[in-house]
Amino acid sequence: MQRGVMKLPYGRTTIECFPPESIEWQLLLQNLPPVTQETDEIIQRGIQKLSEQIKAGGFSTAKHILIVIPDHTRRCHAERILPGLLDMLSFAELEIIIANGSHILQPRDVIRDLVGDTVLERVPVFQHDCRDETHLYYAGETSNGTPVWLNKAIQRADLVITLGGILYHYFAGYGGGPKMLMPGIAGYETIRLNHKFTIDQQNHVFHEQCREGNLHTNPVYQDLVQVLDMVPNTLSYQIALSPQGEIVHVATGSVLDAQHEIIPHVKKMYNVPIGKKFDIVLASAGGFPADVNLIQSHKSIHHAFQAVRQDGVIVMAAECSEGIGSSTFLPYFDAGSSEHIAAKLVQNYKINGHTALSLKTKAEKANIILLSSLPDETVQRCGMIPAQNSQQAMEIALSLLLENSTGAILPKAFAQVPVSNEGKA
Repeated sequence: MQRGVMKLPYGRTTIECFPPESIEWQLLLQNLPPVTQETDEIIQRGIQKLSEQIKAGGFSTAKHILIVIPDHTRRCHAERILPGLLDMLSFAELEIIIANGSHILQPRDVIRDLVGDTVLERVPVFQHDCRDETHLYYAGETSNGTPVWLNKAIQRADLVITLGGILYHYFAGYGGGPKMLMPGIAGYETIRLNHKFTIDQQNHVFHEQCREGNLHTNPVYQDLVQVLDMVPNTLSYQIALSPQGEIVHVATGSVLDAQHEIIPHVKKMYNVPIGKKFDIVLASAGGFPADVNLIQSHKSIHHAFQAVRQDGVIVMAAECSEGIGSSTFLPYFDAGSSEHIAAKLVQNYKINGHTALSLKTKAEKANIILLSSLPDETVQRCGMIPAQNSQQAMEIALSLLLENSTGAILPKAFAQVPVSNEGKA
């Protein structure tokens, strides 16, 4: 890699980092397929295909259609897709719900930025609040005993259309797909009980089948996918986003058919093959919104961890402008070790507890230096090492490394999944 300054995304800006020349660095990048079509052409082709599927499914007489879109942490260019989609669906009364899952509600200016002025003025747009039980209805129970409570907006709709991107998800296999409904617009208790499957109840560890790219033996996914049986009148418009944020493919139709069509594109764009794992990984979460809070940034730490050796060093740049992201997260670290956190979760699981366990487990196996806006004591409480700037972060890293160390640079860790021949991604 060429020596010199490395500019890494950080929040809505960048920071400069100077990787030490004493380390043999490798810049990890994906082998991206060429984009052969204009974005607007890709979008319109998807809308046309969905229109044909609506007619074929007998939904062209639908009086009320609910469109489900992801929140600001999982942007999918909704502001570019929605205008044409609304035109195509103009035969029905429309409303848009933002699938916040268990995330906090956002101010109106964030919603305006997410969907665009035209859409906001044209149709009702509202946010799902998983804690507001007055807006939930009981849809049924999964085979695992998870009671499924969903937003009542579904009951008003003759047709539900989910819109979103398919990406790797560190414990559910892939984001998007059926996750737009559950946890996207599900009740808090439904989300809590579904996410509880991340914990191996017998061995008191993070469940080994809850990992990126795994659907078939993933207990979280196998539970949540059953929501589709409870919302049968559902079609989907799903996209593959490049790591640069470009729309490169659209798939429409049933939720699972569209998801399965997108997955090969995700694997091709986001897998980063590596050989031997590195002594140090210098990474950026990828800037906003990937580093909006610590819980979102953990996904990038998770990816960087796939590339670092046992007891190696991770330097992660993640602004965390909105803080932690959940009030239930930090208290778990007071339990001490990952083993104690897991035991606590088995006894009393709360949402985001599994992320605390995952982060603590990584902090016990690698030295994680976090460059963020979080208070030092918060970073230390999570088992990580705080750094005020990139220079300090690299000085700390060098003090933990031996001579002739090897290093990898992940400039957009949220979108880069190192796949090592030493183990699973």
